[in-house]
Amino acid sequence: MTTIANISVIIPSNHDYHDLLKIIDAVYCQTIKPAEIIIIDSSGSCGTCPVEVAALCEASGIELFYESRAQAFPGQARNIGLNLCNGELVAFIDVQTLPRPNWLEASVTLLEKEDIAGVFGGCGFSAETSFEMLVRDAFYGILPRKTLPGSVFRREAFVKAGQFIDGVRAGEDTEWMLRLNLLHIPCYYPQSILIDYVGLIGMDLNELLKKWHRNYSVSRNLPHLYPQKMFIWFFLYPLLMFIAFNWNHLIADWRMDSSLYIGHITKIVTILPPLAYIATRGILLPWRRGISFSRLFPFRFIAIGSLCFLVDLVKAFVFTLPQRKRD
Repeated sequence: MTTIANISVIIPSNHDYHDLLKIIDAVYCQTIKPAEIIIIDSSGSCGTCPVEVAALCEASGIELFYESRAQAFPGQARNIGLNLCNGELVAFIDVQTLPRPNWLEASVTLLEKEDIAGVFGGCGFSAETSFEMLVRDAFYGILPRKTLPGSVFRREAFVKAGQFIDGVRAGEDTEWMLRLNLLHIPCYYPQSILIDYVGLIGMDLNELLKKWHRNYSVSRNLPHLYPQKMFIWFFLYPLLMFIAFNWNHLIADWRMDSSLYIGHITKIVTILPPLAYIATRGILLPWRRGISFSRLFPFRFIAIGSLCFLVDLVKAFVFTLPQRKRD
């Protein structure tokens, strides 16, 4: 018989009840059931809990708390859930991250065996079409990825680290995970996939670029490495070009017999950065994320690198625009 553990599952949702029902059904099928599920609904149709969702929770013996909060961002929704929950352990899941049946059991087992504050989600990314697989291989890979959705934490972790930033649409989960690391709060994440992200299914290029634009527009002021990367792109690369155009003039005085003279230096400096970019984004990073060389060669790495370049252009555009304040 499936046991019920003292776990609170918090689910922020801005989707319709069909998607919400899928996630509730996945929680219902856990080998260890939680004591309660807390839904913070910020969808356009929010107001009352869908009858099907309430019926499924009642049939499973899981206590349900439903809070309607229009336009609540994910961080704010999770904070509301934290203030409502009663469990000794707090688990987070999102509507587009479906947990496998052993999700809670595996996470609780790790918490009991290790002296840690929490277990992150071990997330895999589902893809069906060739474009969806290209997006997965370019940005996520096939190895388990550490995510906040799918995580299970002891309540004291939030006493030490605080709650989530609630005024941004995206990036608050990454910021909170970085905060745990800065505070040296010990955590772990599974080496096997326990949850599946299904948000790539049905995605096309237009939707991908819109998503990146939206997410980085609202999260660019959070502690992150991308502003530094933009600094390198907009400052260091032009500086290298300036040096290249003037090297032989200033250093070698155009003497081709000088040991300091570098032939075709401007061509080299112009070509090397794009080649390094394609090699890094199209080969090295996908390989580190579990994508085999047979899937990258002979030409697929070019498509992956080109897709990453389009997304990085969107990021660069976002970082150059003035920050808009939320009304």
